[in-house]
Parts: sequence; C-alpha cells; structure tokens
Amino acid sequence: MNLKSIIVLILFLIWGSGSTYWYVCKIKGFCQTSEVSATANRNNKAQQKPEVKIKHGLIYFLKNKAHPVINDTLEWQAEVKSLKDLQAEGKKLHINAPYFSTENNATDFDNLGLARAEALKNLLSGSIVDSLIITKGKLAEDSAGNAPDFIEYNKNWIKWQVDNDFVKELDQKTLIYFPYNSTKEIRNKAILSYMNNVADDMKKHPELMILIVGHTDNTGSEASNQLLGLKRANRIKNWLVAKGINAKRIQVKSEGEKQPIADNATPEGRQQNRRVEISYIKK
Repeated sequence: MNLKSIIVLILFLIWGSGSTYWYVCKIKGFCQTSEVSATANRNNKAQQKPEVKIKHGLIYFLKNKAHPVINDTLEWQAEVKSLKDLQAEGKKLHINAPYFSTENNATDFDNLGLARAEALKNLLSGSIVDSLIITKGKLAEDSAGNAPDFIEYNKNWIKWQVDNDFVKELDQKTLIYFPYNSTKEIRNKAILSYMNNVADDMKKHPELMILIVGHTDNTGSEASNQLLGLKRANRIKNWLVAKGINAKRIQVKSEGEKQPIADNATPEGRQQNRRVEISYIKK
C-alpha cells in the first residue's frame, strides 16, 4: 500500500469516528446521560461529609431513659473513689440529676431527673452508705425547650454538702439554724467547722463578699422579729470579723418572719424558719 492510500484510509477512519460520535451523542443524545451521571456522581461525592462519630463523656443517659450508660468503666471507678475520699463528718452526698419537660417519664418516680439520680445512687452503693445520699431531680431546658438525644453526666450533679440538724448547705446558699428566741448560733462542731471554712474561703479569695440574711418564725410581733433577724445576721458577721474578715466585705439584712420555708404551725417548722442564710457574692 502506497503512502497516498494510507493517508486516504486514515482520513476515512477519522471521518467515520466523527460521524458516529455526531450521530450517537449529538443527534440521538445517548452520551448525555452517561456524562450527566458521571458529573452528578462527582458532585454527590464532593457534597458528602465524612460521618462524625459521637464521643460521649464518662456517663450518659438516652433521651426519655433513666438507665445510665457507662462509657468508661475505669474512669467511673476513679470517680467513685474520688467521691468516697471527699466524705467528711456532717456532710451528705447530694445527687441532683436533670430532666427536660418534653421527655416521656415511664418510671415510677415523679420525674426522670429523680429516676436518674436514683440510678446513680445505685452505682455508688457499696462504696458510700445509702443513708448519706440524697437524690433530687432538677428541671433543665435548652433555648428551644427540647431534650437532647443524649444527656451527658456532669460532675456538678454530685456534691458533698453540709447537711445536719444545724447547718444545711444548698446549691446557692447555706442555712444555719438558731434555737427559740436566740441570737447566738448553736455552738457545735458542725457550725464551727462550716464558719471556719467560710473564713478560709474569704481569705483565699479577696474578690468574694457574702450576704447574711436573718430570719425568724412568727412567734412575737413582726417588728420584734425583724430586729431579731438582724441581730442573728450581725452575730454571724461579728464572728467572721473576729476571724480577720474585713467588715466591708459582709452585707447583713433581716427578713424577720416574712419568708418562712416551713409551716410555723409545728415546732419542727418553726425551728427551720429560725435561721440565717449565707450566700457568696462577687465584688
């Protein structure tokens, strides 16, 4: 085959291929589907995000459930040991677990928070005496008012707090109880220990101030109870000043009989109402 024939053959093949492509892809449109599919696949792959695996904390609860899921057994054992080591005379372990109003409570408890607190108490059984553990539930809401799919355990749920007949430490304040018609604190080891801790905290943290509010039962006149409540608050203030705390860092006031926390119709209720409330504030 001479050169001229070879050139003619090559031109014929090129013409044939072009004609076939034009007829199949441009006229019939058979190639378009494949091209579009390939482009779509590339776009889908570009839009797909890698799956993010949820990493839970030490313990978590599923939405609507009260059974705790332990994510790290060894770490939980270390947490239990730490709680046990913090145990001290006159204190009780308060477990305050959250729940959401939108959750379905299928337990026998008043709310899922209390059910979760009881479940955590069971996990602590054998390490801490049950009688030292107090369980509560607290209502928690997010900005949308919806419960998350997972409720993560927070160490702030469990705290050792002073809790006896004379001193009761709450989340935001502490109550010190007084005997009938008395302006002097009950002098026992629990009260002195707590007041020493308050003085030590204020020495370590000069930015702290405290508010002391005196309260009474409804025995006697309103005016006399207002004065009695103020005397009780000042009694605590003077004790702290004697310990070296600047008086300017201590605010006092009296509510008298106006804010009872128990029924004044019973001796037990009146005892609870005869109290001083101490709370920390910052400058």
